[in-house]
Amino acid sequence: MKTFLAALLLALAARAAEQSLTLKIDGWHSKGDAYKTEQAVREVKGVKSASADAVKKEITVVFDDAQANAGAIQKAISEAGYVSHR
Repeated sequence: MKTFLAALLLALAARAAEQSLTLKIDGWHSKGDAYKTEQAVREVKGVKSASADAVKKEITVVFDDAQANAGAIQKAISEAGYVSHR
């Protein structure tokens, strides 16, 4: 039984992959808005990093796809008061 559980956990870990997502953001008017968005996204479980570019008005997020997804990231951005799109 232990061997089966170990194999199952290993298989699940192998399926998890690091993903990168870049989103355009509407509603930013300052670097503070970009910072607020970064902080909101970093709170999403599975997010490894978030880097906002206030000039380009976009954020790049690196996340573990076994724990997070684009929908959860976009929800965090929306709850912070901004609109995101690809």
